[in-house]
Amino acid sequence: MTLEALSPDPKIIRKNVSIELRNQMLPIIKTSRLLLREIQVLDITDEYVNWLNNPNINRYLEVRFTPQTKRTVTEYIESKLKQVKTSMHFGVFDKNGSRLVGTVTLGTIDMHHKAADISFVIGHPEAQGVGYATEAVHGVTHFSFTQGDIVKLYAGYYDGHVGSSRVLAKNGYKVEGRIKQKCVNNEGHRVDHIIVGILADEYQQLRQAPLKG
Repeated sequence: MTLEALSPDPKIIRKNVSIELRNQMLPIIKTSRLLLREIQVLDITDEYVNWLNNPNINRYLEVRFTPQTKRTVTEYIESKLKQVKTSMHFGVFDKNGSRLVGTVTLGTIDMHHKAADISFVIGHPEAQGVGYATEAVHGVTHFSFTQGDIVKLYAGYYDGHVGSSRVLAKNGYKVEGRIKQKCVNNEGHRVDHIIVGILADEYQQLRQAPLKG
């Protein structure tokens, strides 16, 4: 199946999302199994740093090029806490909000154009393969289009990253282009950078579309 043939999943897109807006802080986003909020310094554990450095987890992430320590992660989180108007770095928590298992990031929020890029990772080894990435991306996509005043979301991933392609396609993101051999993958091979995106009105149309079957 080609990337272009991957289809959105209306059952995911129609799921309810709870959003608690907070002044000068990231909103709290709740999905059926997950809670998304800002990562605080107290959330930075050795376990979190370890999975950022795990080659089985970071092989499609730019973080793999720089070894991470508690200090570097703390500096990054502290910088993100000061940038909530231009960038939103959500921690993804399961177990009733007690365990940090990943992140979803609106890396650059451009309110002139009402556009933002979205990226994600579920890094905790025990939380992979259960649909958390799809659910977390749905939560942030829903917030962006319904409460965040965003009109366009877009993302990029390495050609060959099947997991990301499926997560984004299920959430209604469509392939909009590719940059030929832009990236070097974890095996040292040059691969294309796939660009996908979705508009707010496309998202709403998918939410309102009748379910099949």
